[in-house]
Amino acid sequence: MSEKEILVVSFGTSFAEARKTDIGRIEEALARAYPDYRIARAFSSPRVIRHMHREDQEQVDSVSQALEGALAAGIKQLILQPTYLMHGIEYELMIRILSGYRDRFASVAVGQPLLGETDQDPAHYTEDMVRVSRALLENAWKETGLLNREPGQDPVDKADKGPALVLMGHGTEHGAHIVYQQFQSLFSDQGRKDVFVATVDGDCPETDIHNILSEVQREGFKHVILRPLMVVAGDHANNDMAGDREDSWKNLFAATGSFEEIECQLGGLGRLEEIQQIYVDHAAAVM
Repeated sequence: MSEKEILVVSFGTSFAEARKTDIGRIEEALARAYPDYRIARAFSSPRVIRHMHREDQEQVDSVSQALEGALAAGIKQLILQPTYLMHGIEYELMIRILSGYRDRFASVAVGQPLLGETDQDPAHYTEDMVRVSRALLENAWKETGLLNREPGQDPVDKADKGPALVLMGHGTEHGAHIVYQQFQSLFSDQGRKDVFVATVDGDCPETDIHNILSEVQREGFKHVILRPLMVVAGDHANNDMAGDREDSWKNLFAATGSFEEIECQLGGLGRLEEIQQIYVDHAAAVM
């Protein structure tokens, strides 16, 4: 029995398929990379944990339950690797819970969330953001049949402006919301005038979907791809972005009458091998 554990901490999702493809594949990548570590799972959302127990008859530990389980299993060297996108509310809650357990293990380390350490400069972005953007764009263009598309290149003919990619971030009232503006700066610096970052939550005009929709219209795009900028494609992606209700992003774009094609891509970041490797690298950095 190993005395070393990587506890993979996720917010969680009520979508069983997304738990398998988006969270599960990150856990599997860590298990392959570090076979001498026990891999354990914890979700930080009580709502998701209750839903899984009630609807799926599936048990998953909270962060505190998973830490107690590690102690009971005789774990001495513990690494917490969050699958969170950023240093936001959920990350800070995880650290607060961990503070009561640090002196009960021989060693405790915490890996970075997906985007790494960020600051409050909207024009500054991390190397992890560059890696995420590269993986996301390659996969998005591959899904839509435009894998080799370059910034500003007309993929079909000169009359075709090509698609606009509108990314759905979760958004937050936390100061970490700045990462969405940093992503937009990154795409701008790459010359990508066809990529737009918007959010579901967070009081920020720069990422408000209505403002982004107007910007996409002004730029004259006729084909729009909607895709989550989220580790897990759960409720927001399936309902707020691609759902049938009147205020879903898909229907907000459709209601304008300005777009000939609106495409929804429902893959979470966690299912991409390049993203999984970032988490593997973050765990390695604190070993």
